[in-house]
Amino acid sequence: MSQNAVLSDFDKFDNSTKEALVIIGNNILLVSQYFYKLNFVLAILGIFINAFHIIILSRKPIIFNVINVIMLGIAISDTVNLSCLAYEFITVISESFEDECASPQSSLITRLGTEIYQSYVVLDGVLKIVPAIVLPILAVLLIRELKKAEVSRKKMSVSSQSANNSDNTSKLVIIMTITCICAEGPMGIAFVLEGLVDDVPKLREIVTWFESIIYTSVILNATTHFIVCLRVSTPYRKTVKELFGHNGSQNPITITPKISSASIVTQRQVDARIDG
Repeated sequence: MSQNAVLSDFDKFDNSTKEALVIIGNNILLVSQYFYKLNFVLAILGIFINAFHIIILSRKPIIFNVINVIMLGIAISDTVNLSCLAYEFITVISESFEDECASPQSSLITRLGTEIYQSYVVLDGVLKIVPAIVLPILAVLLIRELKKAEVSRKKMSVSSQSANNSDNTSKLVIIMTITCICAEGPMGIAFVLEGLVDDVPKLREIVTWFESIIYTSVILNATTHFIVCLRVSTPYRKTVKELFGHNGSQNPITITPKISSASIVTQRQVDARIDG
């Protein structure tokens, strides 16, 4: 169980900095305890949602789209990561019953060594920051190519359905890019900070508390891909409906008898003969 920060934990700093770090650290610890439990629940929920997401993306109507293939790879990766996270939560909970003062971070540091662990955390943070920087550039290039393809379709007089699919794909790329930057960028920065302040154990521990708070955005990002696809992608939404046996309402066919003018004339002649 994590202990509150005290002034003696920050001997390398002046008194005003010590007091500020103690206040900030204890507040972060208080909030992180609630988020830690929330993350476990969201991770379990995300595993089931992504499993269903994988089933939808694996179906034939949409698996032939390149974007959907990428989404399938992301869904598999998210499922594995959430499963590992849930396993880690369960392991920490089981270890807490054996030793309430045991810290999974400190045990990991003991196994790897301080310098190796510090390098590992910094590298992991950099690997999260780099995609957050590169991904917007790749997204812009991809959207440009989609726009070019849309112009080519218009020149070839292709139906408007293809143009709508292109617009939906662009929206999907934009939303996925924004959510990825918001989720992975702050987490990468926190990892780098954790590695850089390794010489102050309590300060490093405060950073890990803060990581459990912002990790919620990572879990939500991995969990809400299904909702984003369901909202933006028409083929995805159609596939979900078909999976549940809902093919859409079919309008009944109404047959209206058509009376020709010749029939009307004939009827008038018959009436005239009868009257005569």
